[in-house]
Amino acid sequence: MTAPHRELKRASVPNAMGHVVLAFAERSLRPGELGGLRDQLWRTQTYLYVTPGPRLIERALAGFPAEIRTLGGRCPFYRYDARGGGGYWPDRNEIWLAAGVETYEGLRQVRLSACHELFHFICWNHPRYRADEDRGFARLRKAVADSRTVVKNYPRYRGWVTGSFLRQGDHANVVEYFADIPTNFRETSELPPAIAAHFAPLIDGAPFPDEFEQELASDEYDLARFQRSLAPS
Repeated sequence: MTAPHRELKRASVPNAMGHVVLAFAERSLRPGELGGLRDQLWRTQTYLYVTPGPRLIERALAGFPAEIRTLGGRCPFYRYDARGGGGYWPDRNEIWLAAGVETYEGLRQVRLSACHELFHFICWNHPRYRADEDRGFARLRKAVADSRTVVKNYPRYRGWVTGSFLRQGDHANVVEYFADIPTNFRETSELPPAIAAHFAPLIDGAPFPDEFEQELASDEYDLARFQRSLAPS
């Protein structure tokens, strides 16, 4: 996949005015009215507000440990001319996110979308998590498999796995799972213990478990097997 190359930049004054309009519309309009406004705006491909990359990184990673915010702050993060979409491109080690997310999906959604993509970047650039990715996420997959019998005790996590994540088909893979957990769970207490321990250094700055550096046999990654391991037993 080739990353977009046309960066969209906005002048600060009209951008700030657009933010006021968009925030007012989100607070004041009913869902149908907001959808109608978005349809009208898209006829002229209008972007009311586009958060600049560095500011969006800061907002998306607010509340995460300082080490994670510093690492994420190194990410080249660009906005491009499109209504939706985007992603992290490891070959370029940069993120491109559509300029229309704020206007056509929402001011809250843009932070979630940015946070998700930033954790792809963080995984790729953090030596310990990158080592696990290079092994096909062997340690993460073991944490998931070891958690099957206790998933029922973590209702928010169980609901997210069964009601949202696993419904995405092929997109419900281990790479997306890695980025989705810190994006959707800011409290490790909502996660099964083995999964919480794996992500705790990212979420709340807890130290890595002693066994994190332990070598694991990395069996070949299989999407169907990974998805079965996520389902509560």
